[in-house]
Amino acid sequence: MIALFTFISVAAHAQETDITGLWKGILYNDTTQMDYQYEIGISKEKGKYLGFSHTWFILDDKQYYGVKKVKIKIADDGKIIVEDDGLISNNYPVPPSKNVRQLNVLSLDASGPVMTLTGPFSTNRTKEYHSLTGSITLQRKNDFWQSALIPHLEELGKSSELSFVRIDKEEKNRLAVNTMAADDANNDRYKKQQVESSKADEISKKETVAKALAEEKAASMVLAKEKVEKQALEQQLKAEAATAKRELAAQLAAETAAAAAETAKATERKKEEEAQAKEAAVLAKQATDAKNAAEKASAKEAVAQQKMEVEKIKQARAIEKQEAEFVKKEESRKAALAKKAAAEAEQKYIQATAALAEKEAAIKKADTESAVATASNTKKPEENKNKVNSTLQKEEVNKQTSATTSIAAAAQVNERQTILQQTVGFSSDSLLLSLYDNGEVDGDTVSVLLNGTIILEKQGLSTVAIKKTIYIPANTDRMELVMYAESLGSIPPNTGLLVIRDGKKLYEVRFSGDLQKNASIVFNRKKE
Repeated sequence: MIALFTFISVAAHAQETDITGLWKGILYNDTTQMDYQYEIGISKEKGKYLGFSHTWFILDDKQYYGVKKVKIKIADDGKIIVEDDGLISNNYPVPPSKNVRQLNVLSLDASGPVMTLTGPFSTNRTKEYHSLTGSITLQRKNDFWQSALIPHLEELGKSSELSFVRIDKEEKNRLAVNTMAADDANNDRYKKQQVESSKADEISKKETVAKALAEEKAASMVLAKEKVEKQALEQQLKAEAATAKRELAAQLAAETAAAAAETAKATERKKEEEAQAKEAAVLAKQATDAKNAAEKASAKEAVAQQKMEVEKIKQARAIEKQEAEFVKKEESRKAALAKKAAAEAEQKYIQATAALAEKEAAIKKADTESAVATASNTKKPEENKNKVNSTLQKEEVNKQTSATTSIAAAAQVNERQTILQQTVGFSSDSLLLSLYDNGEVDGDTVSVLLNGTIILEKQGLSTVAIKKTIYIPANTDRMELVMYAESLGSIPPNTGLLVIRDGKKLYEVRFSGDLQKNASIVFNRKKE
């Protein structure tokens, strides 16, 4: 009974565990033998679970991602089942198949300081694709804004579909309202103090009397509780005695019945031995038949295993072919971009040459008109010369005005509020920084400052990495990297992903800024 009660208590506690929130970790593909960054956001609405998943990886310095809606349920054995329910956003180079669905079967471990979800995943087999398998390892994260999934859903207008994000926003709004209410209360507090001071003595007397009554009542309740506990103990002892008596009677009855049954069995034993002799011959024949059937099944299994090995080889070759085609397409695309850039540069050169020729022709024309006018009037050459000089002066003024109106990079960095996004420890003498757009590519532009000095100026964020290596003096233990939003793109705010390579270690920092706030990342040297 005690063991059964303990099992029921543990099972009930497992069912009460809150699994909503952001889960972040790794998805490992058995076929490609690669790790992919994987996140799941779990929400609970009217007793049912739902959510979104986010997968991303970097190939040839380009970031690829996919955001899916998922269905979630808890099986009878406690397993958490996560199944794809539709792809809502991606930038894959090849359109994914609409018929392929991923199924995760995850186990919850809430025994440690950080809850984890682990287990296998698989995809369904279609006419075009074989089934894929692998494993998933996730941890629940409290700071869900420092993720790839939540900022992306915010840009897509779907973050409020997650209950924990919606609750966080409502809590922030409630705190803002409470702050305003507290300010109003402070204005009324001084007026109430005058009234309350006159009532203080009277309240003190009443509290003294109430305290004495409460102590007397508490003593009475202690006595009553002891009496009830004594009665309960007596009833428990009586019940245990009655139970022991019933169990002893049942044991004696069972032993009597067992003795009678043994006598009956002795009578039947002889008949059973005769029947067993007949059955032995039948069993020998059945064993021979089973052996022959097992040998046939083993041969079929060997053939099936060979077919599976052939299928695996075909699948691996197909994946290699797809990867080669993708690399070939990327090289063609890069060559086309380079050719287009060269053509644009040539066109700009031709336009500049034509503009210069027009200007020289205008000057020659003015000189010719001036020479003709000299024959008729000696004052006209001076007037023509003044007109030419006036035209040149206007062009110079326009050039100076254009240069003055151009805005320098990070022009208002000191006027904006700087918000710390994350602190990163480093140990190498140099760090490789890679910048990406953290979600939909919408035209975000940033400038990057290291300890107040601009190292990247007005860079447009996209899925293609913007790389910069910084070299750190041996006597420098702390640095600050500031992301300055030059523009917000078509979907505010300005969001990005900074990938930091420190030797063999890799860190991911997601940042967000606007025209009032800068994003800051602080680097501290690790002490050996």
